[in-house]
Amino acid sequence: MKNIIQIVLAISLLFVLTSNLSAQTAVEVADLPAPTMSRAAQYYIGDTNELMMKVNIWGRVLKPGQYFVPSTTDLITLISVAGGPADKSRMDNVRIVRSVEGGSEVIEVNIKKYLKSGDAREIPQLKPEDTIIVTGSMWYLASQIVTVVSQLAIVANVYYWLVIKGA
Repeated sequence: MKNIIQIVLAISLLFVLTSNLSAQTAVEVADLPAPTMSRAAQYYIGDTNELMMKVNIWGRVLKPGQYFVPSTTDLITLISVAGGPADKSRMDNVRIVRSVEGGSEVIEVNIKKYLKSGDAREIPQLKPEDTIIVTGSMWYLASQIVTVVSQLAIVANVYYWLVIKGA
């Protein structure tokens, strides 16, 4: 009986630890392969004969993923298409990872500054194959840590009452 309880607790602990891990990890820009296709091959023709491009958005937006958007799309529009920023998003350091001749560059954009000033020059136009990364704030990180610690406390409490106190 004691072995079954220990196995169940071990499985529960593994579930708790893996359920809170993020699916996205940091990647060094230098590790990303540069695309080899021509500039024209990065555009598509949409249903209404509009020039479209493929861009990616990761992180703390409501619907992260890959989108085909008009070639005139800017960063604010893409974030809006992706459902807007999620709760506890860090909007003062949105990064655009862009392939350039000979490698990649990272452009940091302060959307909070744009929202205060209204200066459209703060928001860059997107280019094909751009990857936009919206990170979580420190409050988001703190809430994730508290969630993991509280779930571990529940498992420890069950273990105490079933194995140690029940012995």
